[in-house]
Amino acid sequence: MKIQIANLGVIEKAEIDLKPLTVFIGGNGTGKTWTAYTLASILGEYGCKKYWQAYLDKKTQQRYPIIDNAIEELLQEGYVRIDLIDFAEEFIETYINDVSNLTYRWMNKFLATEYVNFANVKVKFNLADITLKILDNIKQYSLAQEISFGSSQNKNTLRIFKEKNENSIYFYLISVSNSNDQSNIFDKLPRIVFEEILFEEFFALIHRAFYSSVYIFPTERTGVLPLFSSANKIDEYHEYDDEDKTSKLTEVVKIFENMVYSVYEKSSIEREEEIQLYPEVLDYIRLAEILENDILGGKVNLIDESVIDKEILYQPSENVKLEMTVSSSMVKELAPLVLCLRHLALPNELLIIDEPEMNLHPAAQVEITEFLAMLVQAGLKVLITTHSPYIVDHLANLMKAAKYEDKESLKERFYLERTEAFIPQEKVSVYLFEDGTAKNILHEDGRIDWGTFGNVSDDISHIFP
Repeated sequence: MKIQIANLGVIEKAEIDLKPLTVFIGGNGTGKTWTAYTLASILGEYGCKKYWQAYLDKKTQQRYPIIDNAIEELLQEGYVRIDLIDFAEEFIETYINDVSNLTYRWMNKFLATEYVNFANVKVKFNLADITLKILDNIKQYSLAQEISFGSSQNKNTLRIFKEKNENSIYFYLISVSNSNDQSNIFDKLPRIVFEEILFEEFFALIHRAFYSSVYIFPTERTGVLPLFSSANKIDEYHEYDDEDKTSKLTEVVKIFENMVYSVYEKSSIEREEEIQLYPEVLDYIRLAEILENDILGGKVNLIDESVIDKEILYQPSENVKLEMTVSSSMVKELAPLVLCLRHLALPNELLIIDEPEMNLHPAAQVEITEFLAMLVQAGLKVLITTHSPYIVDHLANLMKAAKYEDKESLKERFYLERTEAFIPQEKVSVYLFEDGTAKNILHEDGRIDWGTFGNVSDDISHIFP
């Protein structure tokens, strides 16, 4: 997926090719985090919601006759079928670029700044290399939902249905009346109610074909995780937040908070159902255990599910349990990733991790590099920002190892000793942010050339002869 970006803070013009593993490196203030968060806002649930709301208010540049006609048919006939593949084949690139056209409206709020002018920001997507994959993702999704109106004596139910491997989504009304009133809910509620339902469900399904979900792990995660380390603490924080209007979370941190809260809400039964639908989930649970055992050196657990208020605890040994407030910075750094993998992660989701090396010993930075490559090999997508020479240099080793036929003979040279970390070069892109642009620094031979940015160690080692 190729993306052109212009006039985004210090970024004058840049072109990014998002691969399964994308790495942004560069000095402080070079635009890599803004770029990552801008893409998250467009490709995640945030941008989707902003778009269907704007479409509802007729404030988008693009209108889609297939959608507008579907509303008319639903209201008149009580039933409509929309061919998602027909829509995507004609409009998928138009759609995502129309979403990105709204970026300037929300970026001040999303990045929590009042002083930056985003009026001229441009983000343009070219989907030529992933259109077929998007179409296949649409076909793979399934959906079954009911929205009921009225009482049990006179109930109308709007059913929304999409079967796996089918092209179409269906909206249809079922009425049950035990009275003489034969009118349906379409006659009683304003049109906008049903427009909102149809637009939200339709655009959400189209949008998820890019990434099933987008999770953000911001640099603030180590600081705010103790505030979010139990469901009650989140509720208490928001009670305080309501009283003190000066205390507001940024949109990026809210997305992180929502991810943590989803962990508390997720039942083991729901996760088992996801395993039946997506066998890859077992890999993600196994990867969570690898992260605990091989990098963290302890378990990240929720207290017993029978307790109403779940809390995140770190268990370095059988008889020791620690709250997040007294756990090490490395635990606070990586615990959210453990929980996401164990309780939430599904195939084709995008994890955006700002500075994964934060609070990690150099050896742990090398280990997390191998681990991130393993996530990608298991079907997740990863975008990171980093300053770490250990991460960048070791990524080159992993790509080189992937070219060897006898991979088993190499694994003992690597920190986690797992061949799943050997990632093919075609799955990786690396960009150096400097001088108002982003340069592709991954060469065809697998060499990562980050120029003077990586020479600090050499410089300081030669201060004295």
